Amino acid sequence: MSMWAASCVLISQRIERDEFGVESVSEVLRKVACNVFSVSDAAYYAAATVGIHPEAVLQLRKAAYKGERLVELDGRRLSVERVDRSSADFVRLTLSEAVGDRG
Repeated sequence: MSMWAASCVLISQRIERDEFGVESVSEVLRKVACNVFSVSDAAYYAAATVGIHPEAVLQLRKAAYKGERLVELDGRRLSVERVDRSSADFVRLTLSEAVGDRG
């Protein structure tokens, strides 16, 4: 697959301390190309039984993914629930609503 239909922002977080020892979280944002897949009804309801509400599945190149646990897609911040690395070239991320994003 050589065509990428969308882009997303991968977000890594780091805890930094200032000279007084006060911790703050800094974020590094990286925009990458991806393909977006919908979550099947069966997969959605199976995940919902354990309290997970998947929103989308992204496919991106393995080389582009560095273990980020947050993704911004279409203006929404989502958390990575599952990482599928079974392909030699691609990784699939199952995304759900990030904690604290409601309301």
